[in-house]
Amino acid sequence: MNIGPTELVVVLIVALVVFGPGKLPELGQMLGKGIREFKGAINNIDEDIKKDLGDIKNEVQEVKDAVDIRSTITDLKNDVKDAVKADLTAKDAEKTEAAPKAEQTAEEKAE
Repeated sequence: MNIGPTELVVVLIVALVVFGPGKLPELGQMLGKGIREFKGAINNIDEDIKKDLGDIKNEVQEVKDAVDIRSTITDLKNDVKDAVKADLTAKDAEKTEAAPKAEQTAEEKAE
C-alpha cells in the first residue's frame, strides 16, 4: 500500500473539509492513541504466544525424555545378550561335567 504525496494531500484536504480545522488535532490524538493501544495489544499477544510455545516445547521434551525408546531398546539388547551369555556358560559347564562321565561310561562298557 504505497501512498504518494499527492494521495496524502488529497486525503488531508478531504479530512479538513469533512471534520473542520478544530477537530483534526483531536482526531490525530485519538488515532495515535488507538495505534499505540493496538501495538501494545499485539505485543502482549506475541509475548503470550511465545510463553505458551516455550511451555509446549518443555512439555514435549519431558514426554520425549519419559519415552526414550532408544535407551529402552539398548537395555533390552543388553538383557538379551546377558541371558544368551548365561545360557551358553551354563551349557559349557554341563558339557564340561558330562565329558568325564561319558568317558567313565565308555570305560565301563569296554571292561
